[in-house]
Amino acid sequence: MRHAFVFEKVAVIVGPWREPMDPPERGARVEVRLLVDEPRRGSPSAAQRVVIDQPLFRADLFDRMDGPPGNLGSAHFHPTFDGVEPSVRHWDDAIQQDPTGWLAAELSDLPRLLERSGLDVAGAAWVADDAAALRDAVPAVVRAVEATWETVRVGL
Repeated sequence: MRHAFVFEKVAVIVGPWREPMDPPERGARVEVRLLVDEPRRGSPSAAQRVVIDQPLFRADLFDRMDGPPGNLGSAHFHPTFDGVEPSVRHWDDAIQQDPTGWLAAELSDLPRLLERSGLDVAGAAWVADDAAALRDAVPAVVRAVEATWETVRVGL
């Protein structure tokens, strides 16, 4: 199951992932994505479309399957994307030491995350509102990561 946290202009998607590396990896993938600007449609009461598009940041909180559950031996992140393709893997010791603390810190500073991704948001009024809403949602995002780990680590 994937969990989606949708704000005014960004969304955070949390879900399971299996990477067929050698050794294989599996865990929770967390993506911050930009929403597509969609025109309003229908009456004022009509359902509106939500289109989640451009990836901006990704954290891959993966275990190596040749180790015990929770080893996080392949935990890394991608701070930028070229279209839909991620940058090379970036490693940070803090991810393995405190993965949910590291993730919470990353998501709690949306302006920094957006700037690092290369998105020009100078003067964009929505950034402050989405940053505050995302900070408030961080505990729920962390719970979604932990629930995903519980699912994917069965049988490791």
